[in-house]
Amino acid sequence: MIETKQAANIEVSVFITVYNHEKFLRECLDSLVSQVTNFKFEIVIGEDCSPDNSRAIVIEYANKYPELIVPILYEVNQGSKKCPGKGNFTNTFYQCKGKYIVHIEADDYLINNHKLQMQYDFLEQNLDASACFHNAIMSYEDGTGRPNTNINPPDQKTKIYPEDFLGQKEVWFMATASVMFRRNLIGEKFPDWFLQSKSGDIPLYLMLSNKGYIGYIPEVMCVYRRHLSGMSYTDSNLDEVFIKNRMFMYSNVDKELNFKYNHLIKPILGEYYLLLTNVFKLKNQYFQSIYFAFISLYLTKPNSKKHLKLVFQDFIIPTGLMKVYANVKWRLETLFSKKASQ
Repeated sequence: MIETKQAANIEVSVFITVYNHEKFLRECLDSLVSQVTNFKFEIVIGEDCSPDNSRAIVIEYANKYPELIVPILYEVNQGSKKCPGKGNFTNTFYQCKGKYIVHIEADDYLINNHKLQMQYDFLEQNLDASACFHNAIMSYEDGTGRPNTNINPPDQKTKIYPEDFLGQKEVWFMATASVMFRRNLIGEKFPDWFLQSKSGDIPLYLMLSNKGYIGYIPEVMCVYRRHLSGMSYTDSNLDEVFIKNRMFMYSNVDKELNFKYNHLIKPILGEYYLLLTNVFKLKNQYFQSIYFAFISLYLTKPNSKKHLKLVFQDFIIPTGLMKVYANVKWRLETLFSKKASQ
């Protein structure tokens, strides 16, 4: 039995979801327990029955830092946030007591011991902000040999609103560990559609920025690891389930934001319909593909000329030629087969 001694009046909750993170977990936790603050914070860790040594590491740190760490050691695997009311993500989040929340993935880590204090001060001083984020290092550990880079450019906007996430599909410029947000803006629970969305960051930031801008702090204070076992490598533009889930997510975001940004969300849905044309073309379901292609053209107005060119050059013309070729080939083979049998 692990005895924890979390004090009352927790100002910030950092929550971590852990599954098979033995390789990275110590560096993550060391960077958290090293934080210097003038307020009380907690580190809530949901360990989801990892087959590696992750659970032993969580228990070790919880025993060493009982005043900081709240271990949640599930006996049955919860999975991620894939279904309403369940999942390591949501169950761990609901245990957080803090006024402000930080979600850190267990393979990332902090590089500034004052990160929590700086973000806490920002939100205390800027009451119209729903959240804040800071710059981060993108560390490529995927075998590509690419050098580390900063995620945010020198001219990064200092106030982020919903439209900043809706310029195109898959907009991403905020490392998960870099964000601190107000707990009360989420309410008692996440919407069911959020829990069914594969992406957590995009819809969360859209919901937050709709309730107040997200402020930017131009300090590099964490490292975002990009590696082959990470979630960013599990999705595909040729995966029908993934594409339809993104369409489901953006459609529900549209409703959540009371259709205020429908003019920006429709073209994004159009881009996903265009991706579906390739998925169904690979299945040789050409009429379904063409149907999706024309839905894409409708949704991407006023940029439909660009999509029309793509559809005809990359899809309809090649597909049409292929069908003509197949039809001619079949007729010729049938003709020669009849002659040979005579």
